[in-house]
Amino acid sequence: MYTILVANPKGGAGKSTLTTNIAGMLAQSKQRVVIMDLDKQQSATNWLSRRPGMLPRIMSWSEETDMEELRAFAPQWMVIDTHARLRRADRTYLLSRANLVLVPVNPSVFDIEATAKFLIKLHQDANVQSGKVKIGLVGSRTDSRTRMAQELNSFFKRSGLPVVMFVPDSVVYPQCARDGVSIYDLPRNRTENQLDAWQPLVDWIKEALAKSRADAADAAAAAALSEAQVPQHGVVQVA
Repeated sequence: MYTILVANPKGGAGKSTLTTNIAGMLAQSKQRVVIMDLDKQQSATNWLSRRPGMLPRIMSWSEETDMEELRAFAPQWMVIDTHARLRRADRTYLLSRANLVLVPVNPSVFDIEATAKFLIKLHQDANVQSGKVKIGLVGSRTDSRTRMAQELNSFFKRSGLPVVMFVPDSVVYPQCARDGVSIYDLPRNRTENQLDAWQPLVDWIKEALAKSRADAADAAAAAALSEAQVPQHGVVQVA
């Protein structure tokens, strides 16, 4: 199972919007998806409770989840919506489980300052330093015409991390939250501009996972070669 962690120390950064739309995208791609909602507000969980039954199923993973049902569902993806104040121990544990981390940031000086400190903490994690976990930045509710959007873009460039996408400031997202749907569940004529904006994120996920699989294959091959080269003591070969 692949795990995407959505994290930011600021409330209202767009974590739940990112979580629910990523889950919707994966579900519409015929992937089995589970959401783990760690936010006290339970926005993603409430979104799931409103999700129409005719749409591809997305399960919730919580203390109340029937584990037999979850095992039968056999999720291929888990998307984790975190709360704003992650303790160090929780952050370390979640990063040990994650393949990808997405950090949404609002075009606000307060959000930029808080995120800068948060990124330093992420970079100190062993899983991030080793390259096991990939980090991508997301601009939330951005209007490229504004000065703050330009400052957000400058901050992203200074971070040295990949900028995965900019979520446009649109009424479609609160409407999706209200109705328990994602932009991928709506008719294309309503969301074409949004889908175009999200395509870089889809591409980044595919590329990051392809590299992760390649790295795992290389590591397995190296381990097999190392094992094959170990001499077998006590075996005498007679020519």
